[in-house]
Amino acid sequence: MLMLHALQKSAACVAACTAVVGLIAGCGGSDGGGGAALAPAITAQPAATTVADGATANFTVTATGDAPLSYQWRRNGADIAGATGATLALSAPYAFNASNVDVAVSNAVGAIVSSNALLNVTPVAPTIATQPANASVAVGAPVTFSVAIAGGTVPVSYQWKRNGAAMAGATAASFSLASAVLGDNGASFSVDVINPAGTLASSAATLTVTAPVTSKAWGPAVLLSSGDGLRGPGYPRVAIDAAGNAMSVWQELITSRLRGAVWASRYAAGSTWGTAITIDNPVGGSAPPQIAMTPSGVAAASFVQSTSNSGGGQLMLANRFSGTAWGTPLRLDVIDAVIDALDTRVAITPGGAATVAFNQSDNVLGRRATTAQSSAAGAWAAPVVIGAVNSYRPQVAAAANGTTVMVWAVTDTVATSSLWASRNLGTGGWTAPVVVASGARDVGTLRVQADASGNAIVVWQDRPSTLATIRASRLNAASGVWSVPVALSDGTRDAFEPELATDGAGNTIAVWNDSSGVVANRYTASAASWGGAVRVQPVGASAGGQAKVALDGAGNGFAVWLQGSPGDSQRREVWFARFDVTTTLWAAPVKLMTDAAAYAVGGGGEAPDIAINGNGEAVVIWYQRTDAPFAPGIWARVYR
Repeated sequence: MLMLHALQKSAACVAACTAVVGLIAGCGGSDGGGGAALAPAITAQPAATTVADGATANFTVTATGDAPLSYQWRRNGADIAGATGATLALSAPYAFNASNVDVAVSNAVGAIVSSNALLNVTPVAPTIATQPANASVAVGAPVTFSVAIAGGTVPVSYQWKRNGAAMAGATAASFSLASAVLGDNGASFSVDVINPAGTLASSAATLTVTAPVTSKAWGPAVLLSSGDGLRGPGYPRVAIDAAGNAMSVWQELITSRLRGAVWASRYAAGSTWGTAITIDNPVGGSAPPQIAMTPSGVAAASFVQSTSNSGGGQLMLANRFSGTAWGTPLRLDVIDAVIDALDTRVAITPGGAATVAFNQSDNVLGRRATTAQSSAAGAWAAPVVIGAVNSYRPQVAAAANGTTVMVWAVTDTVATSSLWASRNLGTGGWTAPVVVASGARDVGTLRVQADASGNAIVVWQDRPSTLATIRASRLNAASGVWSVPVALSDGTRDAFEPELATDGAGNTIAVWNDSSGVVANRYTASAASWGGAVRVQPVGASAGGQAKVALDGAGNGFAVWLQGSPGDSQRREVWFARFDVTTTLWAAPVKLMTDAAAYAVGGGGEAPDIAINGNGEAVVIWYQRTDAPFAPGIWARVYR
């Protein structure tokens, strides 16, 4: 009995001892010798690494613990596929900059995660594989400058410069001028290539613009549209493209005489004028239209049209000529039943983006200067009211660099007005309006033009004393500052109805009417000054009026106006004179309507308009009143 109890006690002791040994074995070393089991431990952490964009970044970790050890590298907490060794070779694009890299080490016992190692990836500057090349083109021809790069960190952007000044909207790998003018001759064009590594400047390419040697002459006067006394057309406007194609628009009653319509006719260079067609809506009377055209032949026309044939609200509409056909007229004003729109002007950039300036008037706020703009493809954005209450006579000009400037007048008191301006630089919409001039009196005609770089000149009629005066101010596109207004007329006579034209280099001619006839003043961009008032009409001629002016690519001026017929000053004729930029003199005027039948019974010209391209090809259009044998009509002459 005692022996059995002893054996049982001995067996229990062995079992207990075996259990303890087994427990130790379950936690012990792999050598089977009964040592403790080892979880992973990191003895050397991965180190921060800096590499260039696209290079390989190498990371290493040193760990101890029972084999086998497993590794999983991660970037910003996400596993890196296939990265399962003690070292990591990671291809590092610039997008990986500032990443955190770590590694998880594990075995059968446990796991541990390393500290973060910062991955810095530095951007790489591109190289310019092809620099912008010098170019030589004829006046009116298109020209493109381009740059090609190799390598470098993305994203890459571009900023083209003209004579060292950045051009708005010129942010592609190439830059194009739709129609070179002589003002572009000698200009340099370069581009900044910009990426995260910084800015790389290209070399400058020089543009040479040559004027073709051609002898130009006036073609015959051509009747575009003839009324019947009650249906007589009027208020013609004309524009021309770089190839010499022209588009004219005017107001005329339709055959049924139910409403006034906007008509258009196109001149094909060296050929004939096409059949006139209406380009407004089929219902509603239309007011005199305006027209602008790109060097490539795309045109935009703006006009006011009533909501019905018997009157109603006045809406602002525009239509676009694609180069081959007119589209559908679209409404541009803010839609409101009580709004009336009036005083329209239109401008278009070489790329085809059009801007219409006009007045909106309602029963609450009165007149306000408003604008609507289209994309280069012709899609119109919502109109923007820019002017304050009681703003009027808005004007607009478009520059070859894609910027636009708008000016308008604001009635401040019963006796005085101020002139305001805003610019659209291609991004960010219109700038905050700024004052161009204040305290102006009897503000009459207001006009603005811009050169290729976006510098602008505005002229207007003022009355600082008893005599009406023509004043001007110039916008510096780089600073956005308008100059102190200067007087263009000499102050000896009342001066009225200023008009102006500017070439690509900024040379400008302003013309106006006074009791002596047509007078001009010229701004020379290189001297940054006006030259003084000079008479355009010869001494002894009947005083002229309704003068218009245009400049070709060389800076030659073309003026057209009305003056009384010899012996009958009430019968006005259309005359033309050319300013030669080489001699700085105006040539002897030429009468444009030479058909004696046009003056059969009290006939006379009205409302002349002129358009010219960089090559010096011009079109003059006017309304001719005749009692017999012809009815009133729209006439045109082409200079080419």
